[in-house]
Amino acid sequence: MSSTHRFVARIGSAIAILVLFATTVVRADTVSYAFERSTLTFTHLTRAAGGTAIGIDDPTLRALLKSLGATLTWRSGDRSVLIATSAPDVISFGVGDAQYSVGALTAQAHFAPYLSGSEVYLPFDDLLHALGVGAQDGVLERLLTSVDVQGYGIQAVLIAHGGGILHPQVVTDSPDRVVYEFDGVGTTLAPQRTINAGGIRSVEITSSGTARDPKTLLTIDLAPGTRHDAPQSGSGEFEVAFGANGSAPPLVEPLRGSVAAAPAVPPPAPNEMVTASPLSSPPATAAAAVATVNTVSVQAGSDGAQSVAITVTGDATYEWHRLRAPDNRFWIDIKNAQLAGGPQDQAEANPLIALRVRQIDPQTVRIALSLAGDNALDVSPSTTGVSIDVGTAMVAETAPRSGTGTIGAVVSANEPQTLVTPVPADEYGMNGTSGDDQGEWKFGPRGYVPTNPKLIVIDPGHGGGDRGSMHGDLQEAVLNLDMAERVQAILIARGWQVKMTRSTDHDVDATPASTQAAIRIGHDNADAYALQARDDIANQSGARLFVSIHCNAYINSGPNGATVYYSKPGDLALAQIMDRDIAMSSLGVKDDGIVKSHLYVTLHANMPAVLIETAFLSNPSDYAKLDSSAWRQQMAEAIADGIDRYAQANPVASNNQ
Repeated sequence: MSSTHRFVARIGSAIAILVLFATTVVRADTVSYAFERSTLTFTHLTRAAGGTAIGIDDPTLRALLKSLGATLTWRSGDRSVLIATSAPDVISFGVGDAQYSVGALTAQAHFAPYLSGSEVYLPFDDLLHALGVGAQDGVLERLLTSVDVQGYGIQAVLIAHGGGILHPQVVTDSPDRVVYEFDGVGTTLAPQRTINAGGIRSVEITSSGTARDPKTLLTIDLAPGTRHDAPQSGSGEFEVAFGANGSAPPLVEPLRGSVAAAPAVPPPAPNEMVTASPLSSPPATAAAAVATVNTVSVQAGSDGAQSVAITVTGDATYEWHRLRAPDNRFWIDIKNAQLAGGPQDQAEANPLIALRVRQIDPQTVRIALSLAGDNALDVSPSTTGVSIDVGTAMVAETAPRSGTGTIGAVVSANEPQTLVTPVPADEYGMNGTSGDDQGEWKFGPRGYVPTNPKLIVIDPGHGGGDRGSMHGDLQEAVLNLDMAERVQAILIARGWQVKMTRSTDHDVDATPASTQAAIRIGHDNADAYALQARDDIANQSGARLFVSIHCNAYINSGPNGATVYYSKPGDLALAQIMDRDIAMSSLGVKDDGIVKSHLYVTLHANMPAVLIETAFLSNPSDYAKLDSSAWRQQMAEAIADGIDRYAQANPVASNNQ
């Protein structure tokens, strides 16, 4: 929901999420709070320098999060705790890092989260504050944490945020004012502000009741002739639109979990924004021929399933594809469409792993899902969008792997039976040994021996039309190529031969051979063809190693550090050595260790392969490092050192030199 056009008049501050009144320091192994007519007893508590820490496995904490509509995910790979709230915002804590994020905001915790055994402990007070929960005198209460007014000349939208799901009641609705009551919700916001935009003269916020049974009233004073729409609620946000001088209220973006939400219009241009003077014409609506993707939200279904709801205004076509195990990725492209809000990139609950939404070109919105397995899913179009239901059962081998359809005035769906002949085990090898290799595909012949043991293939990720992550003035595609060229120069000076998958800022295009290779191993889609082309450069040249260089990013600024990814058992030694050299260098970047993941380029490279996420463009400290040519040179030296060290520890037999 955030936007560069977001804030016009602000009641209180979103920082109220972070800076609430202090709680009593816990001096016992357990503590109890009254909360919404029940008692919560937390048991996974320890004392730390700076306050009380709570373990993320505490069953009462999990119950509290569930009651607030929040979901917690521990990502051991990058040592971060992500909490998706009902707002929707993502709260991000990193182990060993006192800085944490709540959506776009960052704050300093009383102390850094830490690991104790296998459990992560978070600063309890800071966690409650980030969730929009206040604590005093043995009572927890949900808070109304911010109220914003977004003005468009004679129109305005009021947006309220709070801890947990908001269900306000209309207690007064008259020509000169409307009053909403939030039962069970307290507040620390300033009591009154003058607005004078969109027919809203002022907003008053008052609280009553007790900490055990709080109530907050939101009173909106209106100019004569002001109209307002029915409020939208049902999530951690509450919205209502207003129109001055008898004008119709604007259509506002439907909220996550909202009921009967109105379709959205694109945000206005910056010069259509107003602060406090009544003024110009309403914002222009989108051209009728272009559809708008309004929201993409995830809700829990029955029997552990997850449902992805995509709301669309207008007529559009779509095309979807999914990759076979072990990649387990799905994406749907909405054609002739514009994304109303900003991009999304967030962790999700099983059977999903992550959701990503972005405008991939001027006419296409892509919604991509990472799945926990080869889960069965159902794509259902409607007049107002499309839903994707992801179940816990596994999909049949003969199930469709792609489909098309239409949304809007005409609703249709077509799922071609894209059957793929299984790859013969004796050619590509189904590894049937025990332990880490159990049941895992090994692409390429068993016991790979390089035909050119002096050749290293360096893969600068992204390029051309695929810019990767972009923050500020930095683009991942450009940074990846810069670091790859530095690695190339260092390795050549040390006597290695180096081949790059790309040497300029261009796409690595699929070839007929890479297309056929991808199809043979079950990946019948354009993305797989292009990724296979990168692998083919290494596979067909008999290279010793394959190293892919990337920059990381996240939806908020919390996560940071370098991570080394590997896919195959034969990659592990290279990943460990590469991680060690990065960690022991003077780069000053957090070591997030190694992560096993079925990334396409590492999984389908015949030789040992790793993908290195060098740092986070979305983190201010990491961003400054990536922006430094001296730091990028140091990273290149660390990567080259790792390649040298691996080669010394794992020599190729002399008869193959």
